[in-house]
Amino acid sequence: MSGIKQADAMLRMAQRDQKALSGMLDADVFADEIFCFHVQQAVE
Repeated sequence: MSGIKQADAMLRMAQRDQKALSGMLDADVFADEIFCFHVQQAVE
């Protein structure tokens, strides 16, 4: 896989994690650990 394709794939994964975070803003529904895991994944 070329560098551009790999970077694009990683960016799409980060965007999915960011979208998941937006849906996890209700602390009564999602545990802090789950939210923090997705924060970490989006940053990486």
